[in-house]
Amino acid sequence: MYSNIEARYARESFLPTKAVLKKALRISLPMTLEHAIFCGAQIMITVIVAPLGAVAIAANAFAVTAESLCYMPGFGIGDAATTLVGQSYGAHRFGLVRSFAHISVGMGMVIMTIMAVVLYVCAPFMMELMTPVEAIADLGAEILRIEAWAEPMYAASIVAYGAFVGVGDTLWPAVMNFGSIWLVRIPVAAILAPSSGLVGVWIAMAIELTFRGMIFLWRLLSGAWLPKH
Repeated sequence: MYSNIEARYARESFLPTKAVLKKALRISLPMTLEHAIFCGAQIMITVIVAPLGAVAIAANAFAVTAESLCYMPGFGIGDAATTLVGQSYGAHRFGLVRSFAHISVGMGMVIMTIMAVVLYVCAPFMMELMTPVEAIADLGAEILRIEAWAEPMYAASIVAYGAFVGVGDTLWPAVMNFGSIWLVRIPVAAILAPSSGLVGVWIAMAIELTFRGMIFLWRLLSGAWLPKH
């Protein structure tokens, strides 16, 4: 025997309606464009790094791989934030929406701060495992230690973004990511690279990640990401 609610849902069609398709497009389109923006930014960074020589190119590639060990937990917590915030928002438990977002961001920042300390201390050993060339290992360790300072704020941007996605807020976060990368990281990297080499490029990256974390924290704490209800 179906209950009244079960009977009502059994009669409904699973075909997507115009309203559902419109909402899906509104949420997914900014995220699609954002991934294209990131790809374009990576190409531009490669263009900036390429003239610095083979050692810089190799150190940059190895350091990017090593750094991923630090921020992977942040992306995992960001996915969890999307789920927790999204479920709470769907259940109309709006107090939990804000609480889960704040707790997730705080947890992400703490964990990635710990990982940043490990990265800073172990940077030389990590690079020595990845390459036997001393010049590449030394340069890679130096830039990893620069990046370690930005990891806590990078965590804030990663996890806050996940929380925003949970309530369908994707447009402004995509705009914030676009502005941060293209108006901060790339111009600063282009300015510093000729005089400071790869170190200047990673200083620009650390500055941009810190700036990005600050604006995402501002949006989180302001409550502007929460839909009106």
